[in-house]
Amino acid sequence: MSDNTNQEMMPDQDPRSNLNVLRVVTTAVGTLFCVVILAVFCYNFILSSGTKESGSQAKAADVTIMDKYDMFVTNKISDALDGVLSIEKVYWLSDSDQVAPEPNPAGYGEVSSYEELLPILEKAADLIDGQTLAITPDRPFWNGDTIHYYYDETILVITWKEIVDKCVYTVSEVKIAHPSQFRRFLAGGEFGSDKQHLTTEMSASVNAVMASSGDFYTYCKVGTVVYEGQLRRFEGEDVDTCFINDEGDLLFAYRGQLKSEEEAKKFIEDNNVRFSLVFGPVLLDNGEIKVPRTYSRGQVEGTYSRAAICQWDKLHYLVVNTSQEQGYFNRHKTRFFTEFIQKLGCNTAYALDGGQTTAIVMNDELVTLPDYGTQRRISDIIYFATALPDGG
Repeated sequence: MSDNTNQEMMPDQDPRSNLNVLRVVTTAVGTLFCVVILAVFCYNFILSSGTKESGSQAKAADVTIMDKYDMFVTNKISDALDGVLSIEKVYWLSDSDQVAPEPNPAGYGEVSSYEELLPILEKAADLIDGQTLAITPDRPFWNGDTIHYYYDETILVITWKEIVDKCVYTVSEVKIAHPSQFRRFLAGGEFGSDKQHLTTEMSASVNAVMASSGDFYTYCKVGTVVYEGQLRRFEGEDVDTCFINDEGDLLFAYRGQLKSEEEAKKFIEDNNVRFSLVFGPVLLDNGEIKVPRTYSRGQVEGTYSRAAICQWDKLHYLVVNTSQEQGYFNRHKTRFFTEFIQKLGCNTAYALDGGQTTAIVMNDELVTLPDYGTQRRISDIIYFATALPDGG
C-alpha cells in the first residue's frame, strides 16, 4: 500500500469537532479574562472612592464592601460562563446589614402530610447535601395542625407539631447555605436599647424566613454578651453561654469557665465568634444531657413552656419549643424537654428564655400559641434569612 493509505482519516478524528472544542475553550478563556479585567477595575474603583472614615469604622466598612464585591464578582463570572463552565453561585449576608433580603412569597407553603412534602425535599436535595433530616415519615405529627415550609436555593425551613405527654411540641428544622444566614437582632437595632417589641414585629422588620424569641438579654443582666463580633457585656459567671462562630457552629462556655473579661475576649477572637446567647443552661453537648440540678435562669425543676436552639449538622439547626393549645395544657421540666430533643437524634442544644417569651414565627405569623394567648414584648430574636437578593 502507498503511504497515502496510511494517512486516511479515522472516523472519530473529524477536524470540525476539534475546531468546535477549540472555539469553546477560546470563548471560555476570553470571557473569563474580560470578567477578571472588569473585576480588577471595579476593585480599584471601590478602594479609591467614598468618604474617609477612621479606625474600626473604616475597617468594618471595607470588609462589608469587599464581601459584597467578592459575591458580585463570583456570581458575574458564573453568569458569564453559563453553558461553558459550571461555577456554583454563592450568596451570603453581611452582619452589618440589619435587614435581610425579602423572602420569595412563593417559597412558603403548607402541607398536611410528609408525603406531600416530598417534592419540596427533592427540590432541596442540593441544599440538604446528603444530610439526614429530623423530620421523617414516622414522626407522630399532630393531626390538628399542618406542616409549614419555606424553600429557596439558600434556605429550607420545615416546621411541625407533635403532642408529647399532653403538651404541644413545635419543631422548626432549618438548613441554610451560608453561616451568615443564621442571625440575631436586638430591638432598637443596637446593644443596650431599652426598646422591646413582639417577636412577630421584629421578624417582619428584618425579613426573617423563620424567627424565634431569643434570650431576653435586657431582662437577664448577667452573662457574656457578644454582638456583631464585639464583647458588649461581661457580668457574672453563673450562666452557661452559647456562642455562634463564623462557621455557624454552636460553641459552649460553662458557668465559671471564662473568669475574666480578658479571657472572654480571647475566646471570642480565637473562635471567630459573631454573637452569643445568654440564658441556658446547656442542654446537650456531644449527645450528653447536661441539665444541672440547679440553675440561676429558667427554673429548670419547674414546669414551664420551654425553648431551645439546637445544631443538627453543619449549617443545619432545630428550634424547639413547647406550648399549650386546644386542650393540651401540660408543661414540662427542663430535663424532660431535653430528653425529647435527644430522642429526635440531636446532639447539641441550648435553652432559650421560655414561658410567655417563647415564640416561633414563619412568614411573620405565629406558629406557636404563647402562654396566656398573648406575645410578650422582648428585647431580641434569633432568625434565619434567605441569602438571595430581594425577589429571589
